[in-house]
Amino acid sequence: MDLKELITEGESFLMSVRRTSFGDYIADSKGYAEWGAKSLMFLQSLYPNHPQTERFDFWVKRNMCDENECEQLIAILKAFHEINPKIAEVDYDKVLNKIFEKFHICARQLKRRHAGRPTLEIKDEYDVQDLLNAILRLHFEDVRPEEWTPSYAGGNNRMDFLLKNEEISIEVKMTRDGLKDKELGDQLIIDIAKYKTHPKCKFLYCFVFDPEGYIRNPRGLEHDLTKEHDGLSVKVYIRPI
Repeated sequence: MDLKELITEGESFLMSVRRTSFGDYIADSKGYAEWGAKSLMFLQSLYPNHPQTERFDFWVKRNMCDENECEQLIAILKAFHEINPKIAEVDYDKVLNKIFEKFHICARQLKRRHAGRPTLEIKDEYDVQDLLNAILRLHFEDVRPEEWTPSYAGGNNRMDFLLKNEEISIEVKMTRDGLKDKELGDQLIIDIAKYKTHPKCKFLYCFVFDPEGYIRNPRGLEHDLTKEHDGLSVKVYIRPI
């Protein structure tokens, strides 16, 4: 999704405005709200402190779903596009970095539901994958969980996530008693070799969730493995620190 596509999508809502005696309203209010939220996240990822981004946020939160509001939002998107048409080139490295850096905050917030309602509690690696899957879909169009890799070491393997359009793979780990520095390092080395065989994987991000602090030297492990591995660009994040 880029700016031009967001503008086109926004203009489609203007073509279906419902005229009433009380005002002119967007017929598809749900779709319009989703478009507004998606567009805001797009601008915030590129220009988080820009006055026009803050203005866009104001109009989205206004949430009147009327013709004037939609026109204001489209005008802001067009202004950004005219200033820099290449704004569509999103820095996905920055997006993923922010997701991994803030993941533990999101996981902690889930425990604080109103009136103690049921929630997703992060107990193991599968819980980490489920929450990360939901977050990734806010930023990427084509998220493919458990994509098969080509045969490696005599068998097929599954990668945790493939962002197909960006040719990015994500491997997820959660530390536990028995998966500490040495064991984690050995697993990641094997994973890197596995991902190198996938034709659609040019970048590999290894996200290790370590809420209990099992890893004694997280920065050292990150430094050892974050580099080019035979043409595969690898980045390792162990969080929180």
